Amino acid sequence: MNLTRYEQEVVIHLNADEDMATVYSANPAWIRKMDALVREFPDIFRIKRWTEISKTYEMPKKYVRIGKPRELSPAQRENLEQMRDIKKQVQN
Repeated sequence: MNLTRYEQEVVIHLNADEDMATVYSANPAWIRKMDALVREFPDIFRIKRWTEISKTYEMPKKYVRIGKPRELSPAQRENLEQMRDIKKQVQN
């Protein structure tokens, strides 16, 4: 069954009273990422349930993170631009 991009949602549920978070995903990219974490760290990440289009995972909520946007210095920005130019030259 194919889902539209709108239907390929990811829902993270956690609350202050519990130590575990649940992650529901119908997004194939997120499912691949979460499956890789389950394989690599089975004692931390686990599959709770799955269907043909989605999976629900359980994990300690301390691993759910929200980060601030990365700010680049002028030197870092110039370095990235040079690397992009080199990559374009190699591809051509």
